[in-house]
Amino acid sequence: MFTKFLNIDREKQQRVVNAALKEFANKGYDTASTNTMCREAGISKGLLFHYFTSKKDLYLYLYDYSVKQLSVKIHERVNVEERDFFERLKQISEVKFAILNTSPDLFAFLQTANLEESLEVGALLAERRRQAAESEYNKLFDGIDVAKFKDGLDVKRTMNVILWTMEGLGEAERRRHKALGIDLRRAEIMDEFEQYVQLFKSSFYKQP
Repeated sequence: MFTKFLNIDREKQQRVVNAALKEFANKGYDTASTNTMCREAGISKGLLFHYFTSKKDLYLYLYDYSVKQLSVKIHERVNVEERDFFERLKQISEVKFAILNTSPDLFAFLQTANLEESLEVGALLAERRRQAAESEYNKLFDGIDVAKFKDGLDVKRTMNVILWTMEGLGEAERRRHKALGIDLRRAEIMDEFEQYVQLFKSSFYKQP
């Protein structure tokens, strides 16, 4: 679908991607300016819409691109030999914070995209998030030691409940920090994360 864009040289692709990520992350979908993106990327507006037929197509391309980049980096750094569910979940959270430091615009874009309420792209993003979550969770938690969970539990559903809760907490924290205009604080969030981990362990794990 984006063949014209993918056929240009990588350096030019990256300029366009970086400019668009930054603009959408800072202003959200509805108020982001394609004129600003073009100026930052050093291309004409006509050329941008030669690559992408609309602002919506550009936004959705960036979302898919960002999810893929984040997924690749997580898979590169997470130790799949770790079979404890909560330890692997902690690893994933730590990797996300590391990526926040190395790719701030990409991470900021995904944060704002997860909160995006624009009528033009909101429903499409929700479906993409659902599909990505189902696919990635299956990969990231393959090989988990399910024997640690209490007998009689539906382990898959239990893990889903935990993951959905943690995602909800993460989104709530992003909304709170955005409303207050402050950066996410790693130590504070990981401390809250650990408290929930202990609660879930006592609820769903067999006692040692």
